[in-house]
Amino acid sequence: MKSQYSAGFSRAGINSANSPVVNLNQTGTARRLFVVEVGVGVAVAPTTAPAFYLSRATARGTQTATLAGQPADPNDPAAAGTLDTTWSVNPTFSTSAFLRFGGLAVTAGGFLVWTFYDEPLIISATSGLGLTLANANASGATTGTFTGYMVWNE
Repeated sequence: MKSQYSAGFSRAGINSANSPVVNLNQTGTARRLFVVEVGVGVAVAPTTAPAFYLSRATARGTQTATLAGQPADPNDPAAAGTLDTTWSVNPTFSTSAFLRFGGLAVTAGGFLVWTFYDEPLIISATSGLGLTLANANASGATTGTFTGYMVWNE
């Protein structure tokens, strides 16, 4: 039986197009990550309506803040996946080959949920690979705050 992990986030200040919001990163090489759910919403409305997408990351970048995956069962081992939330050098990911894409209105309270229970998105057991949630439309004077989570099995 696989162990399940999740991490929630709150990000403010994303103000340029195709900027990463978070990146689920494979920090080890022992276990693949099986992404089963991703959620993202608008907590504080930005100037420009967000257009979120999921894209595979091929390099982690230089992270400056990371959230550890929290196990659903507290007896499970530490997660191999971590959720990077800020970087001095952004992760490398495609800005055109999307796994999912969805937009939200310029109002607080909207929320997208993508589920992959039948066929999870798989992140190979190779250090540095990942899954990036990015905003295609970031711009304007008000950057907004985005909240959400990722759930994965290992």
